[in-house]
Amino acid sequence: MSAGAVLTGNPGLPTVVLVHGLAGSHRAWDRVVPKLEYVTRIVAVELDSSGSIGDDAGDVAALLDTRTVVVGHSRGGLVATALAERRPDLVCAFVLLCPPWSRAARLTARGPVERALAMPGVGELMWALASGEQQRTAQRSAFAPGATVPDQFITDARTRGRRNFVRSSRAIDSYLGARPLADRLRNLPIPTELVFGHLDARLALPTDEFADLGHVRTTVLTGTGHTPQWEAPDEVGDLITRITGIPRSEGESR
Repeated sequence: MSAGAVLTGNPGLPTVVLVHGLAGSHRAWDRVVPKLEYVTRIVAVELDSSGSIGDDAGDVAALLDTRTVVVGHSRGGLVATALAERRPDLVCAFVLLCPPWSRAARLTARGPVERALAMPGVGELMWALASGEQQRTAQRSAFAPGATVPDQFITDARTRGRRNFVRSSRAIDSYLGARPLADRLRNLPIPTELVFGHLDARLALPTDEFADLGHVRTTVLTGTGHTPQWEAPDEVGDLITRITGIPRSEGESR
């Protein structure tokens, strides 16, 4: 296991760590980075994601030397949580975008394609024979209805490969099977922004699972699917700058 990182912004400013989701890369943050790079030091990690959530959290920790705001998308939100569980000295606040919060919530929205890809033989054949349009169709559930699927997301998934995708997906279930996200956050008294997309087709929205957690603030973005950092970069940028303590006017790109 290993992780790389793309750094930008001013080293003297607050550090924000961006953790991509399943079958993704640091490029998933391309629309948010311009909102932050003038007022933060950005560490956009590139995870191997072939092991457990804890393995990835350890790889992120190895890149850090100061307390940070950690922003994780989907699976990356669980990596952020595991990082705080292992190294609370490195995390001062969270922004978790569409994190799978229980196995049940994830299973409710998981489609037949993802289940089929995990099957030996069948999944390998599906992955090898998928046309460009079929690959794009498989990614549509990550965005609100009618949204254009970015080419970068398709490229990232193909670069990761089927085996990495299946292992990364199973790691999510293992982590949440041990303890759901609400229980984990209950033991992490860290300011947390939970952000969900109202039109998320991959994840059931929580009801009152986080209601008793005073340090957790939940936001549901209207018109947004499972990838708010791409679909609603202004809103996500505002949430990050707010929890970082940067006035909104300073958080606007110049």
